[in-house]
Amino acid sequence: MKLLLLFFLPGLFALPSAAQTRTCYCDKDTMMNQLTTDCSTTLLRNGSKLYWQFNCDSIWLTLEQRNGHKLVLDTLPVNLYPYLYRLGFQLEKEYARKLLFRAGCPANGPCMFVLVDKSTGKRLREFGELIYDRERKEFFDFLLYLSSGGDLVLEYINSGKKYKLPVDTRHFDQAIPEYQFGMIRLQGKELILPYTFWENDLEKEAVIRIDLRKYPG
Repeated sequence: MKLLLLFFLPGLFALPSAAQTRTCYCDKDTMMNQLTTDCSTTLLRNGSKLYWQFNCDSIWLTLEQRNGHKLVLDTLPVNLYPYLYRLGFQLEKEYARKLLFRAGCPANGPCMFVLVDKSTGKRLREFGELIYDRERKEFFDFLLYLSSGGDLVLEYINSGKKYKLPVDTRHFDQAIPEYQFGMIRLQGKELILPYTFWENDLEKEAVIRIDLRKYPG
């Protein structure tokens, strides 16, 4: 009788609902199961969770808040699953209230970057290609990019403070000038930006040094 009683008591052994179950499988395309980005969970500092899901019809990125509420941040047509790693949202940096994603990267060319509100899932800003250390993929509390006028822009994400620093625009005339920068590093309060440029058919090296004490966040 105890077994029968437990069986009929509601909620004691409830199966997970469809909303609670992760969907990361397509029975029509076995290659999709092998090549799609894995569905492992990234736990954010505010307790929210970030994870990809897919089925035979769609691919989507979910931001699950601590209360269980789920927000879809990004979707991708199912036929583009082999390119999810460069077309879909890829988390690059978590800030206090925002998330920075890289996305929309063509086979050979600049990517775009998107700032998303960590609480609401709302897209706040979109940037073109950024200046950062591509080898180590290191991002700081600020973003670096070139403005349409040729200035070097230093923008702090948490405070919103933004500074425009003049640079020699003649040095940045390549199709993707952001690619001219090398291993960016932060030494104390000094930001060091090495870069290369062409002059008289010769490749030369130069460095931009920024004293961040003059440009506080």
